[in-house]
Amino acid sequence: MRSATSTTISSMDTAIRSAQWGRSTRFIGIAIASLGPAIFWCLAIQLAAYGMGISLSTTTIGAVFATIALFLFAVCAPIMLRKPTAETLVTAPPVAVSKTRSGPDRANAH
Repeated sequence: MRSATSTTISSMDTAIRSAQWGRSTRFIGIAIASLGPAIFWCLAIQLAAYGMGISLSTTTIGAVFATIALFLFAVCAPIMLRKPTAETLVTAPPVAVSKTRSGPDRANAH
């Protein structure tokens, strides 16, 4: 079975994806990926503490927020800011081309 692939389509797809996601869009993505969960977990910690009758100071919640946000920024930034390579892009699988013929299989006939 032979497969037909085109490098032209692959290189065009790479160029389109590179142009589509600029640095500002990636920074917005990093901000959402790091600040969103940090806000969520700060609210969850505050609600859990309130439920147990503990009062947390604003400084404590701010320190937890900063720690979570900075950690997620440090993890997400290298992943999201790297330049896409041909291996990391999701492309369509190669199309399998097979030759069909009608009638009995003459090569395996006895």
